This record gives sequence, structure tokens and C-alpha cells, in this order.
Amino acid sequence: MNYIVLAELYVQMEKRSKRLEKTFLLSEFLKKCSHDDLKHIVYLVQGRVFAQADERKLGMSSQLLLKAIAQATGESKERIEDLWKEEGDLGLAAEKLFAKKKQKTLFGKTLTVTKVVENITKLSTLEGDGTVQRKVALVAELLSMASALEARYVVRTVAEDLRAGVGDSAVRDALVWAFYPKVLGIFYPC
Repeated sequence: MNYIVLAELYVQMEKRSKRLEKTFLLSEFLKKCSHDDLKHIVYLVQGRVFAQADERKLGMSSQLLLKAIAQATGESKERIEDLWKEEGDLGLAAEKLFAKKKQKTLFGKTLTVTKVVENITKLSTLEGDGTVQRKVALVAELLSMASALEARYVVRTVAEDLRAGVGDSAVRDALVWAFYPKVLGIFYPC
């Protein structure tokens, strides 16, 4: 699945304040997901790539994220920090920078959910000399493939601050609504 499709879901979920509306949106989205994407999306909609009980850490500070954004956009860290202060959200700052980015690669690749998960998962495995540069490069690679909207959510996911307002219970309910509608009919006859 292309990551932009998931990013558009995030936008729709951010627009809603009611838990049931978010759960419904998510359940409709999950129905359309492939089995391979589903396992990743269940975590991504909660702003993470690992289960809550998983102790792996991404190890990406906001300063490393600034470096990755700077590498992908060619902007100075100072300019990015100023925009971050102005927006109050590093994801929104990244989105603005990528919206202004004029030059696209000639044969740009489409960012996929799988690619996002692979790169972010690798962050937790890196150790030793050059770790910081490799982490920055992994995130910068995602950002260089991303549209402005995708950049917002890649940054927020790496920062582990998605801001979509979806928790474990909403995901559980969305899965039930999506894949066990007959069970739902027992409790909520239509």
C-alpha cells in the first residue's frame, strides 16, 4: 500500500474528535488493507512500529530528526528549528518545507507502508560507530521519497507523536467492526 493512502487516513482522523467516528473510519480503512499491510497499519495508526510490550526503542531524538529533515530538504537546521517553533509541531514544519521543495528526483520512488516500517524498524537495531549517521540516513531516505503530507507523518511516527488520537481500544474495536460484523450485530442490532 502506498503510504500516502495511510497519511490521508491520518488527516481524516485528526479532523474528528469523537472516538466512535475515528473507530468507524479506521474500520472502513482496515477492510481495504491487504493481510501484509494490516499487521503494520495496526501499529502505525497508533504512532508506533512495535507492539506496546516490545521493548525496542527507535533512539531518534528531535535533534537527529532535524538533521534528517535538513539532509532531505537542503535547509539549514536553524531554518527548520525556526519553522518548528512557529508551527509548534516538527511534523507540520517538515510538511511546509517539503511543500516548498521544488526539485524532485527524476525517477522518484513511491513511498510504501512497508518501506516506512522497514526503515523505522532498522533504527532500533543500529549500534556502534556511525550509528547516528546511519539513523539520519534511514529517515532522510524516507523523507526524500515522501510528499509533503507523507513527510508530516513520517516525522511524527519517528518522533513517536502521531497526534491522531487512536489508542488500543479504538484499534481493537475497529478490527472487530471490520472483520467480525456478525458479532457486532449481536450487541448493536441494525
